[in-house]
Amino acid sequence: MNRPSDPQGDGELERALDAALARALVAPALPAGFRQQLRAAVARAAGAGASRAQLRAAVEREHAEQLAALRSGYVRLRQRTLGTLVGAAFAAGLLLNFALPWIRAHYGDSGVFALPAIGAAIGVGLSLRAWWQRSSLARLLP
Repeated sequence: MNRPSDPQGDGELERALDAALARALVAPALPAGFRQQLRAAVARAAGAGASRAQLRAAVEREHAEQLAALRSGYVRLRQRTLGTLVGAAFAAGLLLNFALPWIRAHYGDSGVFALPAIGAAIGVGLSLRAWWQRSSLARLLP
């Protein structure tokens, strides 16, 4: 059930939220000369006498260019990821091709079962490390 908001309590809640966000989030630094570039761009737009439709078309064109750049970066990232995955699979197969006869010679037929166990332990260890680095628990500890 929706309740109407209390206008007197909203101000205090918003101030508390703003303070918490200011503590938690750090504002990124602006590039050098950002304010001057912004003022110059606003002055050019105002001085050009461009209509609202022209300004809207320019903004939409810039948005489309940025979206195209973002998509091309995403495609490059996917290609690099696929290349890394294929390379890692090839390296693992090559390593297994050389390591398997050595393991059988030293540990017998039951030594083959050690490979998946070692691989699983390494995978779990790496996953836990990545999870710990991204979790909020790691930030709580000094």
